[in-house]
Amino acid sequence: MPEAVLVDGYNVLHAIPRFAPRGADLATARERFESWLSVAAGRAGIGCCVLVWDGRGGRRERRAGRLTVLYTAAGVSADDRLLDLCRGEFATRSTSTWVVSSDRDVQDPARQLGFTVLGAMAFYRGWSTPKGDRSGDTENDPGAVPRRSSAAEVDELLDAFLNADRERG
Repeated sequence: MPEAVLVDGYNVLHAIPRFAPRGADLATARERFESWLSVAAGRAGIGCCVLVWDGRGGRRERRAGRLTVLYTAAGVSADDRLLDLCRGEFATRSTSTWVVSSDRDVQDPARQLGFTVLGAMAFYRGWSTPKGDRSGDTENDPGAVPRRSSAAEVDELLDAFLNADRERG
């Protein structure tokens, strides 16, 4: 397990059907995701978890236990802020920090900087597994075969993508 985790807020929120707002209130979806992330980080024994949201004005930083929630300044994307954290505050901790995003514009530079990168669903599946249940744990067993998504998970993810595509018009 890493010592720190940096999370691309909206990228992960919208990728996980359980949290994706699907037309519902975005603030409520963010709160549910933050709550889950805080509990999951504690269960995983992570010392520092940083969640970065694209800014919408208002407050810039909030701490809740192991979780730090950052909102970017106007005109600054969460992608840019995550990579700034990778190049700055977490640069010397790259081997013990995960970057969580399914966005290639975040993944590729973070990997080049030496960080372990996880996509949204791989991260969610790994952190949703109760502690002690390591079936399908490829992080601690490099020879393990990754757990395949169930048909229900695939259907739910496809539904989320189709709905998002319809909303875009």
